[in-house]
Amino acid sequence: MISEIPHFHIQPVLSDLYGSKDLLDFSGPSTPPQPSTASPSTSNASPSLFSSATSIASAATRRAAAAGLTSSPSSSSLSKEIRCVDGYGENLYVGNSDGTVEWWICEAASAGNGFNGWSMKHRHTLFPRRPVSKMYILPKISKLLIISDGTLHALALPNLEALPSSHVPPLRGVVSVILDDEELEWGGPGSEDPNAQMTIVVVRRKGLGVYKLGNRMNNVKEIPLPSSPTHHALFSSYLCAAITSPSPSPEDSPQTLYSIIDLSDASLTEVLPVSQIDSAVAEFEPNPNIVVIPGENEFLVTSYTGSSTMGVFLNGQGDPVRGTMEWPSHPLAIAIESEYIIALLKEQTIHIHSLADLEKPSQIITLDPGLKAFGLTYSPYGISVRDLYRDERVSTSSLKLLGGKLAPSRHIEDAKLPQEELPDTSNLVQNPEEALTPDVVSPMNEDPPSGSGLTPPSSPKPHRHQPITPQRNSSLHPGIAANTGPFSMAVSETLILSPNSITGLLPTSTMMKVEKLCSERHLEEAINLVDEERRRGRRGEIDVDKSTHHTSMKYLHLYLASHLFEETQFEKALDYFVRAKIDPRLLVRCFEDLRGKLIGSEETIEVFEGVKEVLERMGTVEDIISTSLKRNYSPHVQPNTATAPETSVLRQAMVEEAKDMLTEFLRKTRISRRKGGGARGLDSRKIDSVIDTTLAKLLAEKGTTNELLALLAAPNDCVLSELEPFLAQRPYVLATVMRTQGRVDRVLELLKEIADSEESDPICEDPVEELAQQLESVKEPELFLDYALWLVKKKPSRGLSILMAQNPKTGVKLDDLALVDQLRQIDRETADKYLEHAVVNKRSPVRALHEQLLGILLDEAEELCEDEGVKYHLEELDAEYRLEPSPRPFILFLADVAPDTPIKRNRLKMMLFLQGSPFYDLDNAATRLEEVKELKFELAVVYGRLGKHRQSLSLLALTLGDSISAQTYCTTQGEIIPPKIARAVAKQVKGLDAWATLGDVGRRKKEVKDVEMRGLVKELLGVYMSDSKGTSKQAAALLNAQSVHLDVLEVLGQMPNEWPLDEVSSFLKRSIRRGLHEQSTWGVLKAISAGQNLEVSEQYLEKIRQIPPIIETRPSTDDGDGNGDGDGVGDGLTPPDEGSIPETEWDTFEEKAIAEQSLGEEQNEEKGEKDRSGFKIDEPLEVGFKIERGTAEEGEGEEGLV
Repeated sequence: MISEIPHFHIQPVLSDLYGSKDLLDFSGPSTPPQPSTASPSTSNASPSLFSSATSIASAATRRAAAAGLTSSPSSSSLSKEIRCVDGYGENLYVGNSDGTVEWWICEAASAGNGFNGWSMKHRHTLFPRRPVSKMYILPKISKLLIISDGTLHALALPNLEALPSSHVPPLRGVVSVILDDEELEWGGPGSEDPNAQMTIVVVRRKGLGVYKLGNRMNNVKEIPLPSSPTHHALFSSYLCAAITSPSPSPEDSPQTLYSIIDLSDASLTEVLPVSQIDSAVAEFEPNPNIVVIPGENEFLVTSYTGSSTMGVFLNGQGDPVRGTMEWPSHPLAIAIESEYIIALLKEQTIHIHSLADLEKPSQIITLDPGLKAFGLTYSPYGISVRDLYRDERVSTSSLKLLGGKLAPSRHIEDAKLPQEELPDTSNLVQNPEEALTPDVVSPMNEDPPSGSGLTPPSSPKPHRHQPITPQRNSSLHPGIAANTGPFSMAVSETLILSPNSITGLLPTSTMMKVEKLCSERHLEEAINLVDEERRRGRRGEIDVDKSTHHTSMKYLHLYLASHLFEETQFEKALDYFVRAKIDPRLLVRCFEDLRGKLIGSEETIEVFEGVKEVLERMGTVEDIISTSLKRNYSPHVQPNTATAPETSVLRQAMVEEAKDMLTEFLRKTRISRRKGGGARGLDSRKIDSVIDTTLAKLLAEKGTTNELLALLAAPNDCVLSELEPFLAQRPYVLATVMRTQGRVDRVLELLKEIADSEESDPICEDPVEELAQQLESVKEPELFLDYALWLVKKKPSRGLSILMAQNPKTGVKLDDLALVDQLRQIDRETADKYLEHAVVNKRSPVRALHEQLLGILLDEAEELCEDEGVKYHLEELDAEYRLEPSPRPFILFLADVAPDTPIKRNRLKMMLFLQGSPFYDLDNAATRLEEVKELKFELAVVYGRLGKHRQSLSLLALTLGDSISAQTYCTTQGEIIPPKIARAVAKQVKGLDAWATLGDVGRRKKEVKDVEMRGLVKELLGVYMSDSKGTSKQAAALLNAQSVHLDVLEVLGQMPNEWPLDEVSSFLKRSIRRGLHEQSTWGVLKAISAGQNLEVSEQYLEKIRQIPPIIETRPSTDDGDGNGDGDGVGDGLTPPDEGSIPETEWDTFEEKAIAEQSLGEEQNEEKGEKDRSGFKIDEPLEVGFKIERGTAEEGEGEEGLV
């Protein structure tokens, strides 16, 4: 049976604000915490979840108060007390006895200040400083109304800024203010309307004043009353008030009655007295209580009867409705919240009734008597307070994975105890139900008070839930603060007031409900509750931020999954483990046969504090199953649940179910992590290793081979040493694992064992092919060669392809000569194919390989030519070739016309090989070819390479009639199959591409000299002329094609007389025409050269004419007197005569020197132009006229030209 879950729990909001305290005493209150929550039906039960929750919250508050005592805003005001409280959202306003109003805000930034996240932002002092009796929050218009000493003050929200008295003047003589509940709706921060107005009713001593309050306060009307109401409530136009009526006689005391006032017509109806007994007899004066039932248009009032207090519901006319309710003592205050009636009684208990059931309270909460609560305050807007219980539960703590029941046991030989002496623990638990009920939360063990105030007390023990920094490998909420732990808030509408503390009454959270249901093993109800909470989060119906809700859901999923796992409901636990996104090591550690050495004995992880106790007591899967069987079937199964056949089968089935759950969990977690989900940090690789290795173990154990192979084939983090024992019976899977680890030698060994085994492996259809594929990546020569030769034995074609695929630069470098010998011992055909590959494709320069390949080709040709059909076929081809209308090389004819037969391919390969390969013995090849008369073309190729031009040309021109190849032979100096012809052959016959390019490697362009070409052409012409019958046409074609290289006179001298003239006339005509053409060409060139010479001579003479003459005078001699005076000029110069006077007269020698310098520069430019035009001037030529005057004896006027 499910016990009723309490609807509310209490937790401190602000504690020990103004109380006196020994500053040296840090032990907290001397009274230990009392259970804060009780139900009539469970009052005698053991401490419940909610008493523990309240104990945690109370202890946290006391610790916070002790830590922040010295920094309390008013620690010096010992007489200061709380009188009233109101708030909205994260704002809390406290009215004190010293006339101050404090504004507090709850925020995460203040979590470490010792006030549970509250920090005081502002304090406003009223003047005069009289106690604040009442406050009224109006967030809709951003106003706060305060009554202090009968004066109504108005402040602005949220910062308590004073309003101008011209807008909202203070009102005196005010008793209280009445607000209409229908106008209290507020849409949250930012929804304030500056133009909005609200109706307020101000209660004065002699009447009521109705006002409209907005930016200004305007009086609407006044309603007189016989006396001032002390308590009141309003809905619509009906006001219920407690009014003290005057006593009819002096002997009688005045009586306080509940009255209904209709504000619409100002009528008053008296209904019920507050106390039904004489005040003189009463031990105390009962206080009135009036509240409005939301949405019902009803008042609830209390009336003291002497032994108890009765609650009466009244409508707007004052008529009783619904029925009555009763409290054992008189309520100090009443509040209505969420269909519940909350009453604070005199004996410091809170009775909570449901409106649906007024017979008995659904919950009773006992307060700490030292709290001295005196009232309740209800905020319709809700006040956000720190959720201490949730923060305590979702804080993180270190969990040793292999601790408790999962700790590795010591070896028996170390204990030195015989088996029979081991204690029997099967009967230690007498009451399975009691032993297996999880203790969800233990009350906090507070230290007793220490210190007398005179001497310092001992240091307090640190709280066992220290705030920690979330590790990088933790999957918990990343927003948890490093210094203060998690911080979240819950909404409290009802607050409990005491002189120095404020306590919040909070609805029971889903976290508390789930924990209680799990502790009572009502898991189906817990599942429904968690699922509904998750759906609410998806719909956005949450009152916290998304990150807080996300962390809470992870906690709920893990808490519920852990209990389902303990109850062996593995299939149901799977979904919640996945949703909790837990570290997979939390589950793997419970499977002793699977965890191996993946989890260290001292390895720890971070977990939620609230679920740590459940995880610590968790044992192995076998222990959990055994406990479940014992609880459910003992003593009904005999002899016991451990050995009975029925339970053994059931145990095995449950173990398989648990492993299936773990397998599916690891699958989903692995997929999520591969997509980027899950925790990342220092242990990320460790987590991936645990997931992959454990999943591979499970798949191997279950035989899910395909999935296991897919897991191992993809990138993974499996630990080979852990996985190998599980794969001993599955060599192919083990080979796959080895492949991922790079153990190629082990992979090849396992695949070889599978292939050689007589029993086939169902999951490995073709181990030989897989070995071949693996062998393609092997780079070690010895390992490769061993398995390649084995593969040739098993599958020659595949082995040959592996060998042929090796590239010396990127693959394994093989000794082709030795490999051919080894292959020949295994299979001759395979060896011949590899030999062909080594020579033709790899271009091996080893002469022995070329000799072996030629020998194979010749042996095959000899063998084929011994067949009469082949001989006849070759003769037919030779005859058909001679009848070709347009000549073409014989090799092209063979490739095009001959059918695709072995002899055709053999001959084509041999022709291309003999022409292209430089690494075989030409003489030996010629000797063998001479023995096979059908291979005339091949023999001609060898003769050509031997330089036996006459024999080669004779075979080509006369024997085969291949005039094209014969002419090619002459123009290429002995090469019968040039590259162009070889490529044409490969184009017509598939598979000969490599053969056609055999001679291209290292080929250099050979220049054939005209003399050599002329000699070969003459040699070919001689061959034709040696056989004058039937070769005239071929000879004529040769003459026409090579007439350039032949001398017509030499040809005429050798030409047989039998040749008809018309066949050689073309040659003769072309030769004569060529001679005439050359003669004319040279004549023209000669004339052009002569003309160019004349032109150059003219240019030379023109330059000579432009050079001015140079005058040089001979020095004069003495006339005999020794003074040099004579006919000559005194300076020794001979005056020129008329014939030597230049065209230009110079005034000074300097002018002449400048002119001569200019002339020299022009001559240098002309000289450069001559050099550029091709003239060669070896020495400078000095040209000019030189006029000399002879001596006196020779006569004057005599001139000489030099």
